[in-house]
Amino acid sequence: MRFTMICIGTTGDVQPYVLLGNELQKQGHDVAICAFIEFEALVRENGLRFFPLSGDAHEFINGIMKPGTKGVSYLKQILEIFREIIDPFLNDLQAACEDAEVIVATYFGNVIQSIAEQKRVPFIKTHYFPMDPNRQTPISSAPGLRAGKAWNLMSYRLAYLLISTMEQHFLTNWRKQEGMPPRRLESTPCNMVNGHRVPVLYAMSPLLLPRPVDWGEHIYMTGFWLPEKFDDYQPSPEMEAFLAAEPKPLYIGFGSMTSGDMSETREIVLEAVRRSGVRAVIAAGWGGVQAEGDGNVFVVEGYVPHDWLFARVSAVVHHGGAGTTAAGLCADRPTLVIPFGGDQPFWALRVRMLGLGPSPIRREKLTVAKLAKALTNLTSVVGYRVAAERVGRQLRAENGVHTAADIIEKEVAYWLSQKDAPSRRDKTGFSRRTGSIRLQKGIHTPRHPRARTR
Repeated sequence: MRFTMICIGTTGDVQPYVLLGNELQKQGHDVAICAFIEFEALVRENGLRFFPLSGDAHEFINGIMKPGTKGVSYLKQILEIFREIIDPFLNDLQAACEDAEVIVATYFGNVIQSIAEQKRVPFIKTHYFPMDPNRQTPISSAPGLRAGKAWNLMSYRLAYLLISTMEQHFLTNWRKQEGMPPRRLESTPCNMVNGHRVPVLYAMSPLLLPRPVDWGEHIYMTGFWLPEKFDDYQPSPEMEAFLAAEPKPLYIGFGSMTSGDMSETREIVLEAVRRSGVRAVIAAGWGGVQAEGDGNVFVVEGYVPHDWLFARVSAVVHHGGAGTTAAGLCADRPTLVIPFGGDQPFWALRVRMLGLGPSPIRREKLTVAKLAKALTNLTSVVGYRVAAERVGRQLRAENGVHTAADIIEKEVAYWLSQKDAPSRRDKTGFSRRTGSIRLQKGIHTPRHPRARTR
């Protein structure tokens, strides 16, 4: 079948989609990925078709990851960007889905879901962080991560009501032109398309967040989507020598994040490294800012695969993106998170609650003294390393990419078997005519001949 997979984000969002696309390709499908133009080479190098999105990935992320943003302010920023790009995005998305028989997408409101509705094709929704109501944790961008069950549920209602209000304004004319009714105001996720229940796949591990009991059978936790083997990366002789020296360095990098004056961030990091006496590999280029190394610092410029690099350091310090967090933990590395915004405080809290590293430090509260103390604790507390090794072993056994691909195949087959008259599902989530999935407390593991272990 022809799949179009739509991923709106940066490398940490697109790379898992490339892995999933490769697995679907192995299972005999024709896969295209729609993403920002800068990821064309990554997609095509992996043998997948590519459709470009208008705009720039870093500008998009910079617009929604301003310092201290959370909750309603975070969602407001997303929707302000939505206002500016909706017309070219709709054109790009429709072009990408022109010949699609199945659409798989990361969350961007109900825009992509509306295209699946228009085309009457199966639609699969994917998330990297909590977006479905539950009592266990609030929606990932919300404040009050420990405020309690009542707030946890309310946070989803408020967020989706805001999103629905904006979508009603921006999508009404387009939906009318396409012969679809306007969207209603909703305070919950819309998980129905043309009478079909939309499957929702979380590229998350129940080791970090146990699967909420509130979630329906159409919601799956597959485990993280990570590569099975190290990237074939060749470092410079200088980098190789720095990594081989003792004591083993730690890694510090904030991906594509920016926060006010990144020169200030650079100076805080370099001085904290000096005061704590650690050695560090620092990823340069945060917001265009470069760093200069010295005897205890090696500056990495350009792309270095996280799986390769994290296996060669003692600990990791980063912004708390879902992909970076998973890569560090799968490498058995103690972790310090410095969240900038969005879902990053959620991941920071999960890391801390599992005893995998020191308390997180929000970027707007970062100081030399706080970071130096945290770096010392990160590299000296034995308990962090022991906990990280235990969790890492379990994460590596999850086979998230294989599980996700198998679930998608089963769900698409079930969707197509229903046609326009959905039949009632059995308690496993699948019609007995098309197979079944065994419901576990954490990951949903398909009974499928292609299911494999590492």
